Amino acid sequence: MANLGWLFWVDYFKDLDYKAMIDGDNSQNEDIIKDKLQNLINNSNFDDSLKTPLNGNKHLVGTTQYPGLIIGSGYIHKLPPIKAQPILGFYFDYTTGLPTIASSSIKGVLRSAFSTPEYIKEILEEDLSIKGWSIEDISKLEIDIFGQIHSSHKVSMGKDIFFDAVIVGALGKILGDDYITPHGEDITKEPNPLHFIKVMPQVKFRFDFELHDSKIEDKTFTSNNKLELFK
Repeated sequence: MANLGWLFWVDYFKDLDYKAMIDGDNSQNEDIIKDKLQNLINNSNFDDSLKTPLNGNKHLVGTTQYPGLIIGSGYIHKLPPIKAQPILGFYFDYTTGLPTIASSSIKGVLRSAFSTPEYIKEILEEDLSIKGWSIEDISKLEIDIFGQIHSSHKVSMGKDIFFDAVIVGALGKILGDDYITPHGEDITKEPNPLHFIKVMPQVKFRFDFELHDSKIEDKTFTSNNKLELFK
């Protein structure tokens, strides 16, 4: 399997006529980019040999659903006006070249749920059958896991470690392409299709954690409790 990150961030920009971009004649560049994008997708069959060893002591697997997943869209990848180019950036692991969900993103999403401690309390009671936890207990649990409560600007280390989520399986190709067609303010005008690549549905990501038991007052929230909560 080719290194997808290298194909998208390095090979993609080779062979293009940058003078033509300045002159405004991009017909040849459009053909090159179409070929580059198709080559990227064609080379995205999952290879079992690229499976990453387990990190941490707790793990769960999640599967992408329709329509797929975009990772790293904040990175700049767009060139001067070239039709059909994928305009969004993408995040790939530097070594394997596979799409990866950054640990900071995973931690951030999980931590954001604690901004509504009533929601966490509901999960504990209804899904995990854990009773007797107050809102104050949940805030203390948040500090123990993440280092600080959601509203704090103080940076400190929590007890638990979050690793990047890596791909461990796929039914077909890992990558595909898609479009969104925003109309802008005038919905009577033709939309301007925006092209991008995505992780396809039915791709399996493994989430790895190093989790520890948390002692909150007279209660113990185990590492297994945390994994179930994160699910």
